[in-house]
Amino acid sequence: MQELLKNKKVWVVLALFLVFIVILLLALQQCSRDGEKGRDGKPAKVAQDFKRDYAKWSDLKLDGDICQPAYLADLREMETGFRAVYTKAKKPDVWDGLSEADRKIYTAYGDVGSELKVMNDAIEARDYKKAQAVLTGILEIEKNVKKETTL
Repeated sequence: MQELLKNKKVWVVLALFLVFIVILLLALQQCSRDGEKGRDGKPAKVAQDFKRDYAKWSDLKLDGDICQPAYLADLREMETGFRAVYTKAKKPDVWDGLSEADRKIYTAYGDVGSELKVMNDAIEARDYKKAQAVLTGILEIEKNVKKETTL
């Protein structure tokens, strides 16, 4: 046993072996993280963007009659946000990773974004009756998607 302790070559080889094992474990751990990012990163980013835009949209609806020029800038932002989220969600690397319910939600809010454009144009033209009618249609789209995704 004392001969083994005195033999420096054995200790050097053992230390190098341990360093090799640690490096190998770290490399495998990093590969595992990279695989998770590539698979789940994009749908998660789209979901995060959608939640942010939906929260703003919900706040706007709570403010009352949103078919007014005072809300036009915020409504344009919602229009752009919902349409951008839908565009990102439709990319194959994201769309393939979504559940059927998520696909319905993103499609519906893509439609909401298009309808918001019509409503915003009506508000700019001071056609408040048309804007209110479009808003009613938007709320119907929301109600339907909530019904479909909770079944």
